[in-house]
Amino acid sequence: MHGIALVAYSSTAGSILPELQWHEEFIITKRTITLVRKGRMPETQVNVGRWEWPADEDAVTALFALLEPLECADLRRVEPDDAPDGGHTERYSITYGQKQCCDLHYEPGVSYIGGEWVVGPVQAFLRQLGIPPTIAQRYRMR
Repeated sequence: MHGIALVAYSSTAGSILPELQWHEEFIITKRTITLVRKGRMPETQVNVGRWEWPADEDAVTALFALLEPLECADLRRVEPDDAPDGGHTERYSITYGQKQCCDLHYEPGVSYIGGEWVVGPVQAFLRQLGIPPTIAQRYRMR
């Protein structure tokens, strides 16, 4: 599977008050970065919205180059013996040109053998985005 079309990272809040629960997704393509954030209920305190901005094409090319050689079949999901209650979830998804997907779904207590080769580069990329504070703020200011 080669020729990455996009990388997506999503996270969902765990066991917190419903008005504070969120789901957000970053979609990274060669040309754009999109962030979609939603709350769980109409009375949410989450800073909801959809934001899109031009990608730093060199940074995206570097990210895709790190992920390109990975073989999804080599990544092994490890389930916990006793899954913890609550906790947030994260999902890393690499979509290739022919709509083939490599998904890592981290529920509480789950890990992946080899998962660091996806998680590390994606998290490093997200940290360097320099998202404006009004967007980066997960909750609305009161």
